[in-house]
Amino acid sequence: MQNKKVFYLKSICAALMALSVAAQGCHVDDTNPTTVVSDTSTVMAIDATMAQDSAMNMMDKMNDDRMMKGTAKPNPAKKGMKGKVVILDVPKKTGSMNADKAGVYTNVEVYPSFPGGSKGLQSYFDKNLAYPEDATNEGVEGTVNVMFTVDETGKLSDPHTMGDNLGYGLETEALRVVKTMPSWEPGKLKGKNVKTTFTLPVKFQLY
Repeated sequence: MQNKKVFYLKSICAALMALSVAAQGCHVDDTNPTTVVSDTSTVMAIDATMAQDSAMNMMDKMNDDRMMKGTAKPNPAKKGMKGKVVILDVPKKTGSMNADKAGVYTNVEVYPSFPGGSKGLQSYFDKNLAYPEDATNEGVEGTVNVMFTVDETGKLSDPHTMGDNLGYGLETEALRVVKTMPSWEPGKLKGKNVKTTFTLPVKFQLY
């Protein structure tokens, strides 16, 4: 259904652009309103760029609607409840401790950590995260997995979500808070700071 809508909008856009090109080659003769005279000036002003932008804006809105709904299932029994966030423990990885081609490790001896540890991290989210209104209105809960890289100095980069999109603003809010976090304690391997990827499970819960 989504693909059909996108195809339909693209078809409209193409038709409007073609009509605009045709319109640019004609105007109405002032001495005889019924006569159309060929000209390079544009009198019938259908702006191709505006037509394309309009169609693209409609497509963007469709994508926004899809992102808002996502895969999360609303729970009518929890509509309007208060929301909180719980930072879940990260399972320790096993296997080799080798860097990828970019020099980033996924498994290290000492994992990156937020200043103040898990309690400090939970406190930071409690103070800074606002449960999305769309989610509370629809009774939506779920866990968002945010992955980012912690470099040798503790600076965070490339935050993004993993897995299915829950929607209703959950991913957006989790990413917003992660992007505001201060530097972490970097991961360590053989006593040295190394660039490490980290996945943070952020659980949105209604009560």
